[in-house]
Parts: sequence; structure tokens; C-alpha cells
Amino acid sequence: MTVAATRSIDWNLFASELGSIEVIQDPAQVSKLSKDYYTYSPILQALLSDKVGDVVVRPSTETEVLKVAEVCVRHKIPLTVRGAGTGNYGQCVPLRGGVILDMTKMQAVKWIKPGLACLEPGAKLAAIDKQTRETGWEIRMAPSTYRTATIGGFISGGSGGIGSITYGQYYAIAAISMLYGL
Repeated sequence: MTVAATRSIDWNLFASELGSIEVIQDPAQVSKLSKDYYTYSPILQALLSDKVGDVVVRPSTETEVLKVAEVCVRHKIPLTVRGAGTGNYGQCVPLRGGVILDMTKMQAVKWIKPGLACLEPGAKLAAIDKQTRETGWEIRMAPSTYRTATIGGFISGGSGGIGSITYGQYYAIAAISMLYGL
């Protein structure tokens, strides 16, 4: 599907099919939420600077995520999942327009047990670390985006930071995955 194909979609009709799920159509907001910090790379800057979504959808429950996915599949609309957008690799940039699924409203830490936690994808690392420290656990590394990065984006988009050399990239991801029940 090309960007031109997604632009012919009636986005007001699309939004009405989602009911009460938040849909952002303001071009300035959509443009802002179509980007991460890929601009650090001159190669990615040249490849991604003109990429932008058509709308942003912010679900607040798992049921709403499934509803958005269902409507996108039915209309053959590209879907790009986004956390806080703190990555610098272009992983949350919509390459063919469509819907940006912003997961930042889903911030719940549902439960914490020794060595495990059940989290929503928009939970921020600092908030998770604060709550897990109360149970005697902690994140094995601290990225520069510690205060703003979401767990979903951190796991899916890459993870590194202070502690990565000591524990290794793979070990750090495995430790987080075990700790957070992923």
C-alpha cells in the first residue's frame, strides 16, 4: 500500500468506527508523533524525513488495541506501534502513512511478584523501577531515557545503557523480560 492509497481513506469514518477511543487528526500533532530521534543519523534523516502517519490513535485498554487492529485490517490500513518515541533508530516512524498506535496511555503495573511483573506497554521504566525496588528488585541497567522510555518500546526497539557492558545487551534484555514477565 502506498502513502497515496492511505490518504484516500475517510479518516472521520475511521474514527467513528473506533467509538470512544482517542483519535488525533491534527496535522501538527500527527507529524510530531510520527517521529523518534532518528535525526541523529544522517542516513536515517535522508530516508525518513518525509514519512508521516495519517492519524494517531491512543487506546487505554487491551480491548481498544484489538479494536484498532481489527479496523486497520478490515480497511487494509498500515499500523505502526509507538511508545514514548525515545528511540533513535526510526523504529516508530510510519513508512507508509496510516495509523500510529500510541501506547502511552496504557501505563499500569498490574502486579509485581519476586522476579516477575505484569505491565502494560506504556509503563515508564522509572515508574516500574520505583515500584519493583519496593519489592527488592531493580532494572539491571539504566538507559539515558530511563525517565521517559516505555517498557514496550524499550523491549521492542532496543535496550542499552549504564550496566549494559557489565551484564551485556542480551542478558539485560533477558533480565528485564524475566523481571517483567514478558
